[in-house]
Amino acid sequence: AARGGVLDPVQLLDIKSTLISCREIKRSLERKTDEYPRLSQLAAGLPESHGIVDAISRVLSDRGEVLDSASPKLGTLRREIKIAHDRLMSRLQRYLTESANKLQESIITQRDGRYVIPLRAEFKGQIKAVVHDQSSSGATLFVEPLPIIELNNTMRELELQERDEERRILYELSVQIGEHATEFKYGVENLAMLDLVFAKAKYAE
Repeated sequence: AARGGVLDPVQLLDIKSTLISCREIKRSLERKTDEYPRLSQLAAGLPESHGIVDAISRVLSDRGEVLDSASPKLGTLRREIKIAHDRLMSRLQRYLTESANKLQESIITQRDGRYVIPLRAEFKGQIKAVVHDQSSSGATLFVEPLPIIELNNTMRELELQERDEERRILYELSVQIGEHATEFKYGVENLAMLDLVFAKAKYAE
């Protein structure tokens, strides 16, 4: 992050949990300075979160998914994707119904990121379409009907915009973290020292 890299959601959640641990340990030992002076001294060197815990929580779910609410643009894009997807599926479903006898199965699948239907090879040309793949036996062609192309294009364009917006959001978080990289590294070192002291104390018992 300090070098301008983009952290992925798993790394961001690790940072969030580490900063939460730092905050909780620090608060706990601040109340026990007389009882544990050495530990309290180490805890004093743990970093502040600088609003990063809240920032990550606003952007990511606990499972590492970028939330719709992470930005107004992302929320809008995802609503548009849902509408585009519903339109595409509705149109393809008509093919499944109207051309059922020409299809190997009544399913909608994907090839090369495009939604396609499995046309039986002997009916090639009876549905005007782009062939994206075929089965190993050659009996099935995975085709994209020509009237579907524009709907597939719209869907793909929106998905690419969604990907770019997610990356932009993660980049902004990464920049915020990178600004405090030195402090956070020092904090992690102090956490390691605390672990070592705790381990020695437990062993001594």
